[in-house]
Amino acid sequence: MLSARPVRGRFRSLRSAANVILIAILFAIPWIRIDGQPLVLLDIPARQFHVFGLVIFPQELFFLWLLLIGAALALFFFTALLGRLWCGWACPQTVFTDVYAGVARRIQGWKGSTAPRHVAAWRIVATHVVWLLLSAIVGLHLVGYFRSPYEILAGIASGVVYPTSLAFLGAATLVSYLDFAVVRQTFCKYLCPYARFQSVLFDRDTLVVAYDALRGEPRGKRGSTTGDCVDCGLCVAVCPTGIDIRKGLQLECIACTQCIDACDGVMQRIDRPRNLIGYRSLASVEGRRARLLRPRTAIYASLLVVVTVAFGTLLVRRKPMDLHVSHSGTALVSHAADGRAGNAFTLRITNRELEARSFRLSLEDDDFELVAGLNPIPVAGASSLQTSVFVLSREGEPEGSRDLHFVLEPEGGGARVERRAHFVAQGDGGGSQQSGH
Repeated sequence: MLSARPVRGRFRSLRSAANVILIAILFAIPWIRIDGQPLVLLDIPARQFHVFGLVIFPQELFFLWLLLIGAALALFFFTALLGRLWCGWACPQTVFTDVYAGVARRIQGWKGSTAPRHVAAWRIVATHVVWLLLSAIVGLHLVGYFRSPYEILAGIASGVVYPTSLAFLGAATLVSYLDFAVVRQTFCKYLCPYARFQSVLFDRDTLVVAYDALRGEPRGKRGSTTGDCVDCGLCVAVCPTGIDIRKGLQLECIACTQCIDACDGVMQRIDRPRNLIGYRSLASVEGRRARLLRPRTAIYASLLVVVTVAFGTLLVRRKPMDLHVSHSGTALVSHAADGRAGNAFTLRITNRELEARSFRLSLEDDDFELVAGLNPIPVAGASSLQTSVFVLSREGEPEGSRDLHFVLEPEGGGARVERRAHFVAQGDGGGSQQSGH
């Protein structure tokens, strides 16, 4: 059931601590709220993306794209410098597979790194039951990034659960179980796209988990050869992907560092220096000094700075509200009792801030009069409100279509948004039905 032998050592201790921290962060984020709004929530039905206090609306998806591009560039940069640091230390696939394996060993009665000769049937059943419970917890938190876990649990407690939420929760639980309990590192070996293109990010100066062949070869039993490697095979036994690191850098290596701990333990027992297998660049194995600053790292770092500056600039220039104006679909032109022409408009006001705000609507054009049922208009935090207004011409019937400008300002002053629209007169050939943005 468990393919790799567990190991103890300095890197194993660090990875266990990293697992606890990363899982705590991953599970905590869906529950954290700022001013009543989720810290991270990809609310697709409401067409809102909450990302660390920033509420991204559909017309602002460039923020989300910049975040994704920045994350990709950061991955490229750190991969070029530190190899598969993400795979070995931070990837959920590695982290949860490691946790599931540890839970299974405890239930099945492993003694340190020694597997039991026989595992009772009840222990195997208990292992899968606990795995399913863990998968349900993981599934709840995965779905929690798309629907508030508070709402999901409240629905389950009251017996009113939306079929869609229940279906996604069940699917996330099943996928988590199959992935972390059954597929495990097979995903890393054959399915992960990152493993396929990482080779183009590596060079001779990239820090990787590598075997020092100059020191270790020729390998053999202690005292029978001059190499430090005693050919015990522990580095292969503890590898979750089953590779032999002594054959050189391989795509299947996820830099989990288990081979380092295993080899260090052997070197300590035979009184030889540690780090026969260790974090090093291929250049250092060849006897030259590794370079941190080189063309590819400089390019990745420069692009990351550009994306960061662009994101920061757009964020600073971002206005706290937005306004969308369109003609009413019922009647394009009507007339008041005094004969003045009028147009009905539908407005969608978006409040991008987390707290509720009131916005005052006005016209910049003296030739028109705005008639609104409520002005200023209150809008809840991180939400949109649709309302209707009427615009009358000041004097009689204007000739042809005329431009007018709606202005939206927060109550008390501040940033303002202006949107252009067309006032259509009687007999005009139609005109634009929607404002420019």
